[in-house]
Amino acid sequence: MKTLYLHIGTAKTGTTSLQKFFAINRSLLQKKGFSFPEMPFGFEDVGQKNRNGHFLTLYDEPDTEKKWEKGWKTVRETFLKSNNVILSDEQIWIVQVKDGFWEKVLSEAEKAGVALKVIVYLRKQDEIAESHWNQKVKGRPKLSSTFFEFINEGGYDFFPLDYGKTIDHVASCIGKENLRVRAFERQQFAGGSLFVDFLQLLSLGLTDEYKMPGHVSNLRLPDNVVEIKRLINQVQSYQKESIPNFYWDAIRQAYGLGTMKEIPVAQKGMFSPEERAQYLDRFAEGNAHVAKEYLGRKDGTLFFGEASTLPKWEPDETEMLKDMVRVFAGADTYLFARQEELAAKLEEANRKLEEIYNSFPYRVVRKMHRGKREDG
Repeated sequence: MKTLYLHIGTAKTGTTSLQKFFAINRSLLQKKGFSFPEMPFGFEDVGQKNRNGHFLTLYDEPDTEKKWEKGWKTVRETFLKSNNVILSDEQIWIVQVKDGFWEKVLSEAEKAGVALKVIVYLRKQDEIAESHWNQKVKGRPKLSSTFFEFINEGGYDFFPLDYGKTIDHVASCIGKENLRVRAFERQQFAGGSLFVDFLQLLSLGLTDEYKMPGHVSNLRLPDNVVEIKRLINQVQSYQKESIPNFYWDAIRQAYGLGTMKEIPVAQKGMFSPEERAQYLDRFAEGNAHVAKEYLGRKDGTLFFGEASTLPKWEPDETEMLKDMVRVFAGADTYLFARQEELAAKLEEANRKLEEIYNSFPYRVVRKMHRGKREDG
């Protein structure tokens, strides 16, 4: 039977890298009977176009119903030339806990006459918390809360971190046999590679035929710089939705993140070792349940790696001052470069306008001038 593979995240589990991998290997995957369709529309709030399953998150939004319909139309058309289709979006993990989501997805799969298989990767909750807070400070909505303000004041209420409860919910909706649960740890990946691991779930192997993504996305900033960006986010005028998040672009440029190939190794964490252990205790029971019920591990071990023992980050005033100078120098350079680009575009537009003006016959130009005098 034809199969729809739905990769639902979670966030911070290499989803962007996997989506890039699928996209640059579309032709090869097609030859092997798998399609990763590109949707004929985009989304303002999604930074990269390879999240082809994002339309599924719109299942209960009337204003975007056309994209839901167009997305499923694309899926059905793709199945005409392929036995297997892959859709991927990390936000599905957040949306799928809402009432009616799986019922609507299953109804569409049934209409298309295809089976549904769901793939999800789970990451340690402390790592998710640190990484996700970091991302929100860097990007939108320009978060200005400290790490502990965020996690203690309901910052993660929207994000299902109780894996036991959430995975049981998915299984009850689609059937346990249709769910593939994996732990996001290198030591648990088949062949030590996320790409090998995912392909094995499709009964495929990673060969030399495949192209690999060029560089890592969502690179880590030095902790001091994250703190500087958090403080910038507190500026009321910068908080406005209409104001671009240009400081993030400036910081990326100042620290050369666009040219880096690997994520720097973290030297410190937002938790102390004791705080980290207390935080993970909240999820111990749910994690053990997932390991036993969905991975067949009698000992209840979901994650093999030991909890991080990194010391807790504290501001270093000397280093903070150095980073602050670099951030604001980078911002000035970035804004100057953008100003130069706009000036060049304006000059080019004026040149083309002058060419058009000079191409008119003399009598037309004289009439245009006469009209301007009369209007004035």
